[in-house]
Amino acid sequence: MPPQASSDVPKLNRRVVWTVDFSSLSVSSAVSDAPAGPPLELMAPAGSWTAVVPPLTRAEAFERVSSAAAARITAPGGEGADFSAIAAAGGEFGLRAWTLAAVCETVQLTGPAAPMQPEPGSGRRGTGRTGDDPSRIAEDAVSAVASIHEAMATVTGADAGIVQRFIVHALAPAAELYARGGELRRALCDALTFAGAGFSFPWDRVRGQVESLAVLYNFSPFQDTGSTVASKRLRVFAENFDVISCSFLQHKKQDPTVELISRPYVSSKRFLPLTPSWASWPAYRAFAEKAAEVASDRIADGAVYRRLYTRAMWAPSLYAGICIKQVHDGIPWTVEFSDPLSLDVEGAARGGAIPRDDFTTGLIDRWEADFGYMEPGDLTIFRFAELLAYAYADSLIFTNDHQRQVMLSTIRQPRLRERAEGIAVVSHHPTLDAGFYDLAQTDYVVDDDHVHLGYFGEFYTARGITEITDALRALPEHVRSRIRLHVFTNYIPESAGGVKPASFSRPQFDLLVRRTLDGVGVEGVEDRITFNSSLPYLRFLAVSQALDYLVVTDAQSGSGHAVNPYLPSKWSDYRGSAARVWALEESGSVLSGMDPDVRTPIGDSHAARAALWNMVTDKFADELLGDPIDDRPSERGQP
Repeated sequence: MPPQASSDVPKLNRRVVWTVDFSSLSVSSAVSDAPAGPPLELMAPAGSWTAVVPPLTRAEAFERVSSAAAARITAPGGEGADFSAIAAAGGEFGLRAWTLAAVCETVQLTGPAAPMQPEPGSGRRGTGRTGDDPSRIAEDAVSAVASIHEAMATVTGADAGIVQRFIVHALAPAAELYARGGELRRALCDALTFAGAGFSFPWDRVRGQVESLAVLYNFSPFQDTGSTVASKRLRVFAENFDVISCSFLQHKKQDPTVELISRPYVSSKRFLPLTPSWASWPAYRAFAEKAAEVASDRIADGAVYRRLYTRAMWAPSLYAGICIKQVHDGIPWTVEFSDPLSLDVEGAARGGAIPRDDFTTGLIDRWEADFGYMEPGDLTIFRFAELLAYAYADSLIFTNDHQRQVMLSTIRQPRLRERAEGIAVVSHHPTLDAGFYDLAQTDYVVDDDHVHLGYFGEFYTARGITEITDALRALPEHVRSRIRLHVFTNYIPESAGGVKPASFSRPQFDLLVRRTLDGVGVEGVEDRITFNSSLPYLRFLAVSQALDYLVVTDAQSGSGHAVNPYLPSKWSDYRGSAARVWALEESGSVLSGMDPDVRTPIGDSHAARAALWNMVTDKFADELLGDPIDDRPSERGQP
């Protein structure tokens, strides 16, 4: 608050005069009872004070405040903004914004609020005090924008618009660093996010021109593992993307927290109002054709793309990709595969046949002219997408080397296999910076009296954690009682807080809940297990750090796979958490080559029992567990 006037100054004449130096960010104030002077004066760079009086246009007011070296603001009766606090919060441009707001309140300005020019990256003025330090630049930018927004709230209409123009100047250092791209851009965007640049932050004033195009059938804010991984991949690319996606309204829950990962790198998003489908050819074709049309329109409007990125799952993205690539061959096409598309977890072929229609016929003819005869078994909805990517993509991303081996081994044409091998790279699912694990607030509480295990994810025929609950049942009570298993998954009993989706029948919901209960193996250890609904992504990261161990389990690959081609995406999330990781591994899998804190063979409850006993002993080493030392289990399967 402004300083209090002394008691011997007549209250009616009392004024507080604030003097603001924009260069040094120094602010001083004095209480005065002298005859009233101009309510607001600006010092020109040459050093002379000039009163701000009408007539004055908004553009003139902005230019005068922008170029002023200092300001003198008189607040009758001690009223008005506390400029000393503003200086600390918003820096130079916060001060200038509040000064311009004072001009707006003092003088009846005329004329429109001019647009926020110049555009990002065009050499806007900055103080030069921050250098190339992304963290400092980010903190200054976020605090300045917040202060400018507060100043805007003190005026209305076109006056708010003219005050807003200081955002362009405040973000100049950030925009200049963003334009340099690469690691510096990613460091800046992370720092801005961690400093509080949320949904109201004007990212469009930092990004500059769009650089690349991503066609992603499912993308944030719609909740899906593929959507989340794609958001993390955009962060790895650190390019400014236009995104074309399919609307999943009424089909998927929304998770706005994922937006914080990709928002710095997404210039625009276009959700096509189509009905999504897992494996329907009409839906695939509709999306591919419409996405290609939108992409061509943007290119015709002047967009210059240096990359076209598509990811599967979901496969329709690949059909859209080939449509765009055919018309705009000069754009390098990057295809990412999360898992084998055309092979299920047992290694058997999957996906229904596709028709020879006016969409596929030209693609089939071109492919056969380039690589030879295409067998009927290749004309399935998933296999054809793979073959088109192998033939016409410029880069293939596989999430692990076993997946690359399995998928490329199915290529029968030597020339096509050689081409695919030559453009293939292996890149695990990205792991986020540690700062992302602290972004979300969480009220999930665990005590210090137990070892807390966490499992996050769904349950399938090939993936469960019954070896852990079998091990719990086999432990003596004084050990078992010190363990708590926390399960976070989509379908949990209503008694534990589960909610049946309105679109599900009662039998459908009950079947999915039973799959969860069977996947966990709850019988006999119900009191050791806490069920929770799945969390928004950033809340999941935050909660993960409150637990002692996070359980990740291999998918059990069938005999149809020569090697296990799966690396659980949760591994990339867990390895960034402060918690330890317990991996249930299939022999020879990619996960078995990672570095978890604890590892036991998948399905081996005896090794799991040993692991649990050791976890309790490690955490409560100063307590007597009661049983003699030779009653402890063998060390089989321990790290």
